[in-house]
Amino acid sequence: MAPRPLARALSPLPEESLPGLLLRLAYRTERSPARVARLCGLIHRQNRLPGEYLFSLPVDRIGPFATAARLNAQEANALTLSSFAAVYPPLASVRMDGSRNTTAVRKSWAAGMSGRYCAACLSGDGSPVQALYGGPWKLRWHLPVSYACVTHRALLSHTCPSCGGTPNRPTNTERQGLITHRTTSGLHPAQCRRLMLDGHGAPAAPCAARLDHDRRAERMSEADLSLLLALQHRIDQRLIGVRSSAGAVQPVSDPYFFPDLIVAAHLIRLSWPDGARYASSTPMADLIDGHVSSAVARRRTHEPDEHTSIVWDVPEDPAECAAVLVAADGLLGREERDDAGMTDRVRSLAASAFHRNPANIGASLRRMDVSSAMARALLGRAQGFYRAGGHRHARQNLPSRESRFRVEHVPALLPQEWLSAHFGDLLSHWTHLTDWKMRHLRRVSALKLAEMSGGGTWPDCAKTLGIPWNTAQQSLKVIRRELHSRALWPDFERSVESVASQLDWDADRVHYGRRRELLTSWQVPADDWAELCRSLEQFRQGATSPTRGTATVLIWAQVTQGDHLHSPMLGALRESSCSTQRLVGSINQLRTPANRKGGKRELLLRLETYSDLLATACDRPVASLQAGSLETGVCAARG
Repeated sequence: MAPRPLARALSPLPEESLPGLLLRLAYRTERSPARVARLCGLIHRQNRLPGEYLFSLPVDRIGPFATAARLNAQEANALTLSSFAAVYPPLASVRMDGSRNTTAVRKSWAAGMSGRYCAACLSGDGSPVQALYGGPWKLRWHLPVSYACVTHRALLSHTCPSCGGTPNRPTNTERQGLITHRTTSGLHPAQCRRLMLDGHGAPAAPCAARLDHDRRAERMSEADLSLLLALQHRIDQRLIGVRSSAGAVQPVSDPYFFPDLIVAAHLIRLSWPDGARYASSTPMADLIDGHVSSAVARRRTHEPDEHTSIVWDVPEDPAECAAVLVAADGLLGREERDDAGMTDRVRSLAASAFHRNPANIGASLRRMDVSSAMARALLGRAQGFYRAGGHRHARQNLPSRESRFRVEHVPALLPQEWLSAHFGDLLSHWTHLTDWKMRHLRRVSALKLAEMSGGGTWPDCAKTLGIPWNTAQQSLKVIRRELHSRALWPDFERSVESVASQLDWDADRVHYGRRRELLTSWQVPADDWAELCRSLEQFRQGATSPTRGTATVLIWAQVTQGDHLHSPMLGALRESSCSTQRLVGSINQLRTPANRKGGKRELLLRLETYSDLLATACDRPVASLQAGSLETGVCAARG
């Protein structure tokens, strides 16, 4: 049977929660909250008033409840945390049903069933209704990021000033519900509902202390209070929006504000005391230290499989929670969002946190939907690159920096002119630098640029650039050994960053990926080869004399800035189990500095000119994948 409208109803107060409204209705109608909930169609099977109703009301319950409480559907839904789901991402990830407890909710920083409160807000605003039934139990007090009341410039409370109990935490024998001791009647909405034993065998009675009379002194300085209130103000703006001059509420758009803040809070706790420098003062650091010490003590007394839950738990004490969040905000850079600086700060703290805790802790943080800057900071790194071994994660595809250029603009070997322009300081400190080591440096620099612009581990970058895995590994091994032995790795990273900055602002970037694609199956046309060899007849003799294949490989290497040993022609010979010895020998003969004279020097000059023409043809907007189109482009450029 459909519920009938209550004879005495109450309009919801601004920001009021569902349990808060039920407490006020129960007090006005002189019934228990359980009875009012039954009259409103909210009692679940097994006579329960489920805690998950705080998050959202089932579709089949909204209509009956709205009818009984004399509300519309929108007003009924506004009493649940579903109204915050669009602006507070942790709520969207929580699944609550009758078979689940609230451990996962606390673990994910979604909400707390035992809400915090502001005594001044509970005492009401002086209006006749609030003088009789009290002020609202605000919905956002259930969110872990609400720790202070900006209006009254005070920290929230979370315990009763008389018995020390929490307002809505059930006993060990009572399953978590929407309202604790729901069958107890006669209590004012602001009275403590915790049952107390008198020690003489009498039935337990409610504590009944008035929470709205709580006037405990603040435990921090005015400077610290002002700092945490400023952060709470920014949090509230994102939860309830900013009211414009016309009165409309404008949401503050930053989808990663809360996920980043929560992850930063975890890192502060997990790496403590390494993050102490982000605490605003010594008393605030002491609060974090007390919280972390308490969590460590609880871990030691719990079963091993319960350790993880304790690691993720939200600080219950509002002062401790405020201290952690203010430190987390400092780690992020407060209101100034410097993504590069934030990534560096978080990365060092994350390394410490992950080293001290089980691997699944770091994996869980990396799976969170955070900003790109935070995701980059959380990814494992080994000697300057995303970690290639261990557990892989999709976020490793993130570029390691915000770049305007793309991985398609990166060649397989850093061009010599880039090396000369940006690696001067590094090369000046690197003694005994051979051509062989220089080639490894060019290859590793290209891998780093690919990671910066396209993301992925170094094997992913090598595959994108067409570099064999074992070749990339060997180059990394050589360069890491050389640079670390001379303490030059920071110089290397600065040099590559200089190249990346130049590419960011270069309006005419070369699309090396397109060049590689166009030349995959290209060969020097027979007529062009004949023209290149005109008047150089002596090259038609000998096992290592230049051939059309030699020219194809060398031109490919020049146009794509790739390693000639990794050219498509040599790759095709290897795949078909044919010997590459003769072709490689002819290339080496032509490239050897001692042989660059006479006809060989002339041929190299012609190949260089031809390569420039072919590069121009590849870069034309109309260039297609057909070899004939490229030949036409070369002829047009030559003409």
